[in-house]
Amino acid sequence: MGIPASRRARYNPPMRQLRPRALAALAALVALAALSPGRAQTVGVSATLEALVRDAGLGEQVSITVLDATTGGRVFEHHPDLQLNPASNQKLVTAAAALTILGAETRFRTGLYGRVEGDAVVGGLVLRGMGDPSLHQSDLVELARDLERRGVRSVDEIVVDATYFDEQMLPPAFDQQPNEVAPFRAATGAISVDVNAYVLRVRPGDSVGAPARVDVDGDGYFRIESQITTSEGGAPNVIADQRVDGAQMRLTLRGSIPIGSAQLSYRRRIENPVVWSGHLLHDALVDTGIRVGGGVRVARSGSDAPLLALHQSRPLAELVTALGKQSDNFVAEMLFRDLGAERHHPGRVEDSIAAERAFLATAGVSGEPAIVNGSGLFEGNRISSGQLTQILVRAYNDPAISSEYVAHLAIGGVDGTLERRLRDLPAPRVVRAKTGTLDDAIALSGYVLGPTPARAYAFSVLVNGARGRQGAARTLADTVARTLAEELWRGRTAPQ
Repeated sequence: MGIPASRRARYNPPMRQLRPRALAALAALVALAALSPGRAQTVGVSATLEALVRDAGLGEQVSITVLDATTGGRVFEHHPDLQLNPASNQKLVTAAAALTILGAETRFRTGLYGRVEGDAVVGGLVLRGMGDPSLHQSDLVELARDLERRGVRSVDEIVVDATYFDEQMLPPAFDQQPNEVAPFRAATGAISVDVNAYVLRVRPGDSVGAPARVDVDGDGYFRIESQITTSEGGAPNVIADQRVDGAQMRLTLRGSIPIGSAQLSYRRRIENPVVWSGHLLHDALVDTGIRVGGGVRVARSGSDAPLLALHQSRPLAELVTALGKQSDNFVAEMLFRDLGAERHHPGRVEDSIAAERAFLATAGVSGEPAIVNGSGLFEGNRISSGQLTQILVRAYNDPAISSEYVAHLAIGGVDGTLERRLRDLPAPRVVRAKTGTLDDAIALSGYVLGPTPARAYAFSVLVNGARGRQGAARTLADTVARTLAEELWRGRTAPQ
């Protein structure tokens, strides 16, 4: 029998007749109604995120934490203390420590030192560096020109002083992929040029069968044995093998390149960046018209030689964008080494780890993450989403680094490693985050910004065991960020 129309509006069925799921939903609504609006939103977004994690089905190696960026209040947690491989999210630690310890305004110095007699530098022209991750060949050319403008016309030898760091050039854990020659696995040195990667250039000869032309910068560092020939046609086929050969690098080449073909270029890592930098300076001096009588040697130099020419990098606040936006492993490892050298030099990896641990303690980060290197490459680093968000909250509220730290991150849907992700947000430019990708690890951590600086979330999503499921893990991370943005901007219109 139906309910009369006059009674439908005030009919209330007994509670025992409701289905269990409906009863739970009704209880949740009653609870939400009793809370303040802000607290109700927090409970609501927490329930949504819990359902997202459950539906993703990515297993137990998932750590997610969301904190209020201004107060540090907990919004959502899922295994917040589970330490996982953060992949490139380790760069968040490196950037925060570098900005805090070294200072956003820090510029890295590279100088030429020596004694001038007449128009000659005698006793060696010293190239001394202090860990500039942004030094380029063009900077060495400018140093050479400054020397020439001082009236210097000859140099008896070049001495490379890279003792600001110790002699360990390969970053920790990089030996896990020993045969990789791509630039992403570059070595480090207190003097490092062009992100410690050289360009191998190959051009065909003048006739079929003729040897191909091979060219590299700083060629005094290389021992090149080339059997590349010029072919009549077909596809280019260049095979290169590189090995350390004393103070040089042996480059063994074979294959062919068709006549009339355009120049081929291959970018590869340098084995010994300190020696190579000396040869690059040698070439810059010669090209400037300065004669170099001797060769290149690596040694500690005296501190009493006068400064003849100086190059200073851009401020650290600008350099760290390479970490957050481009996920540059080389810059991350160089800044990691700079942290150690700031404590003690020659800076050792152990000093770098100690510097980051001291920063974490000062920042109030609970527990003790496992720190191996500064970039997050390979296996070794371990940190939890709870610890990462504590760092994010500390940086957000530290007036000395807050602006620079937020600005160094990739912007969802706009630039860096997030250019093609998170384009469908309720307001533009509100997700600032660092991505992380390895074969078995996916990560995304950063900020979701609200309509005012006081309304923002710090979040971290770490997923391990993602091999074969990287797409699902990345979708979960993006959906977490999108959900937080929708909650912050619900009912608000973003300024145009």
